[in-house]
Parts: sequence; C-alpha cells; structure tokens
Amino acid sequence: MEAHPHLSGPGMVSVHPCRHAEVMKKIIEMVTESGGQLQVHSYLIVFLKFVQTVIPTVEYDFTQNVSM
Repeated sequence: MEAHPHLSGPGMVSVHPCRHAEVMKKIIEMVTESGGQLQVHSYLIVFLKFVQTVIPTVEYDFTQNVSM
C-alpha cells in the first residue's frame, strides 16, 4: 500500500513496473518446479494474466489456459 502520487486519500495497491520481471521470474520458477515448461512465446499471455489478477476488471485473454 502506498499513497497515490496525485490524489489524496487512503493508500492504494500498486505493482511497480520495475517489479514485473521479478514476479514473472517467480512464476516461471513455479512452473518449472512443478514439472512444467513455459515457452518464450507464452510469456506475454502469462504476463497479461498476471496483470488481470491485479486489475480484475480488465479482461485480456480467454484463448489459453495457464495453470501453475
């Protein structure tokens, strides 16, 4: 939780752009540890699904299932 840079009020949840790579690395490690393999071409789909968990009102993709 942190303060919004331009609005006053309660703290807001944020995902910093500099942390996306770290989160994606953790997701890839989880998939690998469970015996799966994440192909390079699937990175964008996994990333968009990650963003969708942070912003649930945004619907990016229904074409592929990704399970971890």
